[in-house]
Amino acid sequence: MPRKNSVVVALVGPTCTGKTALSLELAEKLSCEIIACDSRTVYRGMDIGTAKPSPEEQKRATHHMLDVLDPDRFFTVAEFKEKAEPILTQSVKEERAAIVCGGTGLYARALLEGIVIPKVEPHQQLRNDLNMFADTHGNIALHRRLEELDAVTANRLSVNDRVRVIRAIEVSLIGGKPFSEAIAKEEPPFKTLWLGLFWQDREKHRRVISQRFDQQIENGLVKEVENLFGLKRYEAVLNRAVNYKEFVPYIKEEVQLDDVRAMCILHNYQLARKQMLWFRGNKQINWFAVDQLSPENILEKAIDLIDRS
Repeated sequence: MPRKNSVVVALVGPTCTGKTALSLELAEKLSCEIIACDSRTVYRGMDIGTAKPSPEEQKRATHHMLDVLDPDRFFTVAEFKEKAEPILTQSVKEERAAIVCGGTGLYARALLEGIVIPKVEPHQQLRNDLNMFADTHGNIALHRRLEELDAVTANRLSVNDRVRVIRAIEVSLIGGKPFSEAIAKEEPPFKTLWLGLFWQDREKHRRVISQRFDQQIENGLVKEVENLFGLKRYEAVLNRAVNYKEFVPYIKEEVQLDDVRAMCILHNYQLARKQMLWFRGNKQINWFAVDQLSPENILEKAIDLIDRS
């Protein structure tokens, strides 16, 4: 029987820290379900490169927000919240715990911190025009266009984060007011216990990232990437996804697989650093160093926090 505890457990942190393994242990202990909070595992077919829970792992606990759509369009934060929120609401209503697990900080904030995201439908022609503008004039020129519309958001976004810059311009133009003004914050709808995993030793983290990538290659990542890139309509999403975009020159026979490996490891490590910076701003997170504590010790401490929450 599910435990009568309606706490929502947010399990977050950088890539390659063991979030999936811990989420499964917690789900089995709490007899509850898992909501994936990842901007890449929402896509069907992107399995190996995203380290999506395997079919065997998914049998251990019910998972939500995996394989939501094909990678032929971008999935917005507002869409994620719209689909995930009713699942949490039902769990809380039934006094069941739920686990929100993943490394996409904006998804977690939108779902668990009461962030209201403007529901502006994607406008493909506008996106195409903005991408063409950036291809011709550069990302800096595109970023300046956002700055003219919304200096607050422009200051927050990297010049090279083209996807989010375009989305902010899109919302500002179609929504009729700056993106930063369109976002509101309400009282968080759920009681959330935040747990975070991280590596204290960055070199160990880099080595684990390297080892996981090598295992992904053994599991068939190259074939997965080639199959996905074979469908032209998927390219926009794939060209912005770590462990996929790096294969473009390899598919074109311009580089060797070793070159792809080096770039994937580098980009995964850079992603981990960005994720850590994002989550460090959340002072509610109870952090566990995975290179200082055993998995059993982390699980024990996590359960204790849940029982006391």
